Amino acid sequence: MYIVNTSFMVESAVHEPWYRFFVEKFVPYLRARDFGNDAAHRIVFTRVLTDTGDSHYTYSLQVEIPDTAEYQRFVSEAMDEYTRIAGPLFSERALHFTTLLKKIAL
Repeated sequence: MYIVNTSFMVESAVHEPWYRFFVEKFVPYLRARDFGNDAAHRIVFTRVLTDTGDSHYTYSLQVEIPDTAEYQRFVSEAMDEYTRIAGPLFSERALHFTTLLKKIAL
């Protein structure tokens, strides 16, 4: 099992419209593409909290996937769609990067 982790750093000036876009448009898009609809594709969305008084918001989207083929599908479908829409709307004011994590049983 793997986890696709995408971190988002969003400037305060665009936070509200970005958050609305993310929750109302992007998460439903993920579910429509079968990410987050079953146990093999669980979605976790969190806000990273700091005590440094950052002037931006940081979020983490984690999607559980069964294999690396699903990672490739996630990147090519979901993150390409995110970039296609969010890029023109928010430009450099909402940055992101994606990493692949392998779950290890303890």
